[in-house]
Amino acid sequence: MTLASGAFRWRHARTKRHTPTHPDGRPLKITFGQMRSMGVHGVLVYCHCGRHIALDAARWPDEVRLSDIEPQFICQGCGSRGADVRPNFERGNPRVAIIGVKEVGN
Repeated sequence: MTLASGAFRWRHARTKRHTPTHPDGRPLKITFGQMRSMGVHGVLVYCHCGRHIALDAARWPDEVRLSDIEPQFICQGCGSRGADVRPNFERGNPRVAIIGVKEVGN
């Protein structure tokens, strides 16, 4: 904490988080198995041009990471390769996805 012009000003220490990455520098994302354990069963695929599509994630095995499939997409609109793949929380159980655990009966 430092004193500036008679008022308190907080100085926050910045902590750097290490995010694991692929060899090409892209961040490693969660696996499909981890996503399904949160009750989420679909993904949203976003192109850099702004187009997007919702897909069922059943076609990919549990051990595959969302980031592993990103380079495989080719946009039908602009033709660019690569996409941002994210869990589609609207297609799962939002309560489970938020708290990150499976519900056990009511």
